Amino acid sequence: MDSNPSAATSPASTGYQVDDLIIDLGQQRVTRAGNDIPLPHLSFELLVTLARAAPDLVSFDQLTERVWPGLVITPETISQRVKLVRDALGDDPHAPRYIAGVRGRGYRMVATVRPLADRRRSSPAGAPIEEAGAAARPRVLGWLGGILAVALLLAAPWAISRYLRGPQPAEPFAGAPGSVVVQPPRTIAVLPLLDMSPAGGNAYLGDGLAQELSARLARIRGLRVAARTSAFVFKDRRADVRTIAQTLGVRHILEGSVRRDGDHLRVTAQLIDTSSGYNVWSQTYDRTWQDLLAIEDDLARSIIGTLQVVLSSELAQRAAQPPTTHLVAFDLYLAGLAKLHGPAGVTQLEEADETFHQALAQDPKFALAYAGLCQRYAMGYDQTRDAALVTQAEAACGQALKLDDSLREVSAALGHLYLVSGRNVQAQAIFRNAIRGDPGDADGYVGLGEAYDGQQRTAEAEHSYRQAVDVEPTYWAAQTALGNFLFRHGRSGAAVATYRRVTELIPASPLAFNNLGAALEMSGDFQGAATAFERSLALEPTRSAYSNSGTVYYFLGRYADAARMFSRATEIAGEDHRVWGNLADALWQTEAGRVQAQSDYRRAMALAQRSLEVNPKDAVTWIQLAYYSARVGDTDRVQRYASRALALGSDDMFVHYYTALIALERRDSAAALDSLSHAVGLGYPAQLLRAAPDFASLRSNVRFQQLLAQAEKSPPGSIR
Repeated sequence: MDSNPSAATSPASTGYQVDDLIIDLGQQRVTRAGNDIPLPHLSFELLVTLARAAPDLVSFDQLTERVWPGLVITPETISQRVKLVRDALGDDPHAPRYIAGVRGRGYRMVATVRPLADRRRSSPAGAPIEEAGAAARPRVLGWLGGILAVALLLAAPWAISRYLRGPQPAEPFAGAPGSVVVQPPRTIAVLPLLDMSPAGGNAYLGDGLAQELSARLARIRGLRVAARTSAFVFKDRRADVRTIAQTLGVRHILEGSVRRDGDHLRVTAQLIDTSSGYNVWSQTYDRTWQDLLAIEDDLARSIIGTLQVVLSSELAQRAAQPPTTHLVAFDLYLAGLAKLHGPAGVTQLEEADETFHQALAQDPKFALAYAGLCQRYAMGYDQTRDAALVTQAEAACGQALKLDDSLREVSAALGHLYLVSGRNVQAQAIFRNAIRGDPGDADGYVGLGEAYDGQQRTAEAEHSYRQAVDVEPTYWAAQTALGNFLFRHGRSGAAVATYRRVTELIPASPLAFNNLGAALEMSGDFQGAATAFERSLALEPTRSAYSNSGTVYYFLGRYADAARMFSRATEIAGEDHRVWGNLADALWQTEAGRVQAQSDYRRAMALAQRSLEVNPKDAVTWIQLAYYSARVGDTDRVQRYASRALALGSDDMFVHYYTALIALERRDSAAALDSLSHAVGLGYPAQLLRAAPDFASLRSNVRFQQLLAQAEKSPPGSIR
């Protein structure tokens, strides 16, 4: 065959004519007789590389350097990619029309190759003329050409896990040799699969499959997946797919159902292009329950094929590694995941704990289950301050890291553990790495915000929280994190608005209403706070809601009711020093309760010290320990603990608030007022100072009255 290698490699070339193919470099298109042939990015680059070198042989090393720069791959990977190109072009390896292989050495282009620039000036006789305008011609796959707004990349070097025992993926466009246009990144949201089982009880399966599928798809370079928690906002809601897509900022929606009847399992899924409203792909899987892993694999690979998402060779190699080959373990993992990734309370965490352990009993080397346990224990410590949970979290994360340190879930769990245990610099490194790989990772921004806030880098923290909300506006956890930040820094009015948004996103969450109540309480709206706490407790009795309800009663002077609520909180979270301190405060207000109060303060002291062993940088716990010590008369330690708190949290309003209480214990009104002035300046509400019985001795003090008046006229400003 004749060829023109010098022309083929000319820098003036805008593409190549390879026999009857047109390779347009500018448009990144391959066409034959005016019809597009869709090729993934790597396949396109491989074809261009061979065309540029024609008719010369391109060795395996040269192909690696030009198509997979910076990666270490095997000749088998290159051969598989060549096979994909041949399949798309309809090329026979035994009688090649385009690409021929040289055993053990590489590949070369055997078709005639001419530069596209020369061809446009003078087309060869008999060659089909293709004008640039051909790109505008309508085609069956035209919907794939739309450019999606944001490309979000993940740092984790792992891709969608394809189980080796799974069947071959459905190929939506197989048999149509058409166009392999290099497509821009895609966006998708995976909605919870509805439970259509006759007896019900399998909602966890639909939730878990959707969550796991979201996680797997999110590992694909060039594919942006809406956060599963944002997508789950639409569970059980009547909303059309275009509204959902607009809210989540995606183009494609995956929805479907699961139906389990004994050992029979039916999973139905459909992929909708919301720009047109058409179903791009749909599939029903009628299998036995034992085929659950294969069904999920079919779903993931079919969707990837439909969206024309391209895996790099490194990711493709990792795709062959299943997280587990044990069906029962995987089913249990999905059930635990569904509990863990909802707005979890204590009950849900305990259920997740049991389920993850059951999964590990089936497969002791299931890294994802260990990662789930690590996250569960870290979340549990954050809620209960039970120091034993930190040790358990470290052990679980350690096991997960030994089994597979590349898993995104392991990094997230470890980052959360670092946060709750005060290792903010280590947490910062983990979350910055996550964001570097995926600029749309809302959880990464939340974690980074927590790490910054723990280092008193307030402005950077707020920026990170707001970025989390910007990238996932409907993600309740991002909104909650921002609300918590605003609350901590005395901006209770802004926190109220943010928390209200959370209650709209997850109206069945006890945590959402509890947080709203806390912000309303800090704003001085005690009645509104009481209503929110009642709603929270009706949804689920929690330590926080009981404790916060007790605080409302405390400010209202109903000390017996306050003590009752605080006592209920200790029944739920008996290892949390804060609830014992609150109970002691309520008892302290009556002469009859002071003996018991001192006992409870001492218990709070012991628990606070245990908490500080976990996180020695927790300024608020240090100042609370100093306060407990002052109440029981342990004056030798008060100043040491208070100094430590002020060194760690000089910009924390609660540190200065408790410092004022300590000053009043030694009857130093001037020092108490100095500390209250700092607390108010940092955002502590004047309404709470006015209502708090602890400051009754200051109410006639002129300076205290002036402080309240000034605070009410000049509320704390924004840190923005």
